[in-house]
Amino acid sequence: MTDEKLIKTLADIGFMASSVGMSKHAFGIFSALEKARPDSVLPTLGYALTFINKKMNQEALEILHKEAVPKDPENPTVKAFIGMALMMEGRNKEGEDFLTTATQEGDEETSTMAKELLNNIRKG
Repeated sequence: MTDEKLIKTLADIGFMASSVGMSKHAFGIFSALEKARPDSVLPTLGYALTFINKKMNQEALEILHKEAVPKDPENPTVKAFIGMALMMEGRNKEGEDFLTTATQEGDEETSTMAKELLNNIRKG
């Protein structure tokens, strides 16, 4: 397994841990990834998702803007996560703008996630 594939796999495990309420484990994984790849946005995305899952949306927005955006300002996945945090914060119009951009600029995985979130905004 290549280093980048391993990093992505570990990030996915962290995302899963976060999604099932294992915040301490998720933070541990993302902390290790941050040490291994300080220039990567993946750990920051993981921290943000963990905050979102704990309904700490403002904290998610803060970490995304302070850490992920400066590392990779044009990253569509970062934009999708900002859109998700805004949506969860009840700021649907702002979230929709970020998610629309992510659907147009992102890879298949990011685009699909952003489209699903947009559908949720438009249903509500």
